[in-house]
Amino acid sequence: MTRNWIKTLCVLFSLTIFFAQMQAQEVLTGLRVNKAIAREAAKHTFGQPTRAEQELHLPFVDDFSDYIGYPNPALWQDRYAFVNRTFAIQPPTMGVATLDALDENGRVYAYADGAGFRADCLTSLPIRMDYNFTLNREMRVSDSLYFSFYYQPAGGSLSGVEWERLGNRPEGRDSLILEFGYATGDTVFIGYEYCDYYLGEGETYVIGDTLFNPFLPEDYYIFDHAAFPGDLISLPCNMLYGPEMYWAHIWSAPGELLDNWIAENPLEYFKQVMIPITDPRWFVSNFQFRFRNLASLEDNGIVGWASNVDQWNIDYVRLDVNRSEGDLYPNDLAFVMPTTSILKEYQAMPWSQYRDSDLASAFDNKMSNLSQNVKNSDYTYNIRKVGGTQVASYTTNNENSYPYYDNGLHQTPQHQHDKPPFSFNSLPTDNADSATFIITHIFQEVGTGDDRRCNDTCIFEQKFNNYYAYDDGTAEAGYSILSTMTIPEAYFAMRFKLAQPDTLRAVQMWFNSVLDDDNFEEFTLMVWGENGNRPGAVLYEQQHELPAHADPISDFVTYRLDEPVAIDGIFYVGFYQNHSVQLNLGFDQNTDARAHVLYKTTNQWCESFLKGTPMIRPVVGAPIPVPAAIPSEEITDFQIYPNPASTTLTVVMPESSTMASYRIFDMFGRVVDCHNGEAKNLNVSNLKTGLYLLQLTDNEGRTFTQKFVKE
Repeated sequence: MTRNWIKTLCVLFSLTIFFAQMQAQEVLTGLRVNKAIAREAAKHTFGQPTRAEQELHLPFVDDFSDYIGYPNPALWQDRYAFVNRTFAIQPPTMGVATLDALDENGRVYAYADGAGFRADCLTSLPIRMDYNFTLNREMRVSDSLYFSFYYQPAGGSLSGVEWERLGNRPEGRDSLILEFGYATGDTVFIGYEYCDYYLGEGETYVIGDTLFNPFLPEDYYIFDHAAFPGDLISLPCNMLYGPEMYWAHIWSAPGELLDNWIAENPLEYFKQVMIPITDPRWFVSNFQFRFRNLASLEDNGIVGWASNVDQWNIDYVRLDVNRSEGDLYPNDLAFVMPTTSILKEYQAMPWSQYRDSDLASAFDNKMSNLSQNVKNSDYTYNIRKVGGTQVASYTTNNENSYPYYDNGLHQTPQHQHDKPPFSFNSLPTDNADSATFIITHIFQEVGTGDDRRCNDTCIFEQKFNNYYAYDDGTAEAGYSILSTMTIPEAYFAMRFKLAQPDTLRAVQMWFNSVLDDDNFEEFTLMVWGENGNRPGAVLYEQQHELPAHADPISDFVTYRLDEPVAIDGIFYVGFYQNHSVQLNLGFDQNTDARAHVLYKTTNQWCESFLKGTPMIRPVVGAPIPVPAAIPSEEITDFQIYPNPASTTLTVVMPESSTMASYRIFDMFGRVVDCHNGEAKNLNVSNLKTGLYLLQLTDNEGRTFTQKFVKE
């Protein structure tokens, strides 16, 4: 989710800089799919907006610190905003609600365009504003109701450096809007209920075909993809009616640059808005408020660029009585950002490769006192091995915590400023394949505590498995190498270091889903040794790989090596491409592996300038089980042509075999075509462009598999 940065990142002498600019650039794009939201969508059935089982009373407070994903259904009506801990810069408390250009399924809105469109909403459930339950009487203006929240436009950075920005800045034509409203009591049409419809025998459709809706005969469905007998589609089956809503504009802000705020006040990463509610028309039993944003796509003339843009981050929403214009400081000590790994270099690493020398020396915590008073604070942490006992704990003397808006983040000597040191220098090792440690940090006011205890605790899960990871598992952007050479060859490599010799079994890669799958182009998977802090001799290469996605909701795809590779010391994994298509890896902007990322388009390797981590993970150790969903590709003793194919795929079986059946899998492992009996010419004209796997079974029950590309 980033701005249109195209940065040349190989810095030598000025002449070399100019020459490098003419050859290759590192490019960041936004995400077209948010996998975290896609996973949430897979757990839910969408229908009418959610409603609380019991009416909401004041106070209404949510600082988004104790959950991730959809907004809390006990407070919020819709699912468009994304509650997360990775897209904001130094929020008031850990966790924000992000409004952007992605829908409730985590995909760019189907109607999104560059001219501007209505994007996300974050709508409260109905709130009883007609009655003051504290005083047991009707609500009055004198009860001093105030609504407040913090907000931040994306596209800023802690450093102010262009290539360290997080998110895409909303432009001046974009905006964040706050509205108040209520249900009028009238009933209006609000949408459709959808039902499943399975295509029957003979129902084969291509893009553009029309199907008259069997549930609503006056309605029809136009296919935007090929469909076959047995496929499931969703069709409107009932018209839904609901309460008519009245909404009034209360506040809005145009898109702007966060740098301007920080230039005026170096502590103002978020601005707080205070709104008095003095109009009696809002003193109703079903009062609601909502945030929404207007966004506009950018394509910048780069294939596949159009993606998520124009993010706004919202935090600490409060609505209550007995407040005042000066009630700007909640009584709250809180974590501001997630805590860090206990490892120096990695977010995760193989348990078999771990050594105590891999431990960092301190955590890097961000904590804050949001109140206007000095607070007596307490900080502790403990580390527990899952399935085992406590490994370490750390307790300090109480310390004064000074207000953020005068002093900045919490930094005291006894709490080791914001970097509490490790109270341990080793972890209990064993001969298991993996291990997980839970690190729990607690920062709180001594005594009765503050108003929001849920943001006083921060937990980190330290994983030791069979892979190395510099990234934290969440992509905020997409990373590509854009070559401008006549022969657009490009190499990408990431450095890793072993404690002892091992075997490389696979490479996991996170590919960003770009517009129209325009990153679907071959690459060669590469493994190198070390030569002077640069990739050296080629240890392995595996050609004709394609960007893939494990399934619609998973992140990393595992590329198993055809042959295991013996590795020792420092090694590099990456890819080679001989085309100008951007392969577009996931890019984690909350870790920084620049020192281990290199690329080249000529004879010289260049180090990355972009703050963050392209999401590639080497897998080492024991052999990796092959999933049962798609058969193994070990036996390929037959021929298919042409490959790529556009209409017909011809199969030539070995002389000793006769085809008994075939199945075609897409890259998500789904069967898209099947047939019992012999067939020599397979019709693939109805398949979408992409990578497929053909599985044949012969008359002796043996299976044969091979990849092919439908163009």
